[in-house]
Amino acid sequence: MIQSFIIIEPDPIVAMDVEGLLSSQFPRADITTGASLADIGPAIHNCGLDSMLVVKGALLAADGALRRVVQTAAVRRARIFLIGEPFDLDFPVIFIALPFTSDTMLAALSRDTPD
Repeated sequence: MIQSFIIIEPDPIVAMDVEGLLSSQFPRADITTGASLADIGPAIHNCGLDSMLVVKGALLAADGALRRVVQTAAVRRARIFLIGEPFDLDFPVIFIALPFTSDTMLAALSRDTPD
């Protein structure tokens, strides 16, 4: 099964950096990138056990629709990674503090337990 990544990050530079890192570390992965929930299309509906979502935490905190969709992905056992400051959620996530480096991003992706 091919690993899939969904990146939701409105800053194009950060999105490009994350996408570049993931494509270099996981060359066979399917990567979908967008600035918002509307931009990622059907990729979010197909996420499950083989999926990892990398989402800007501030977006998730401010957008109830995005939070519900990401929670559904978590229920389907997708792994959720939030970039930014930690905050309380009722589903498992791994927070990646800003500023992050390639090493901290890869370390977070290899963690087995959420925050």
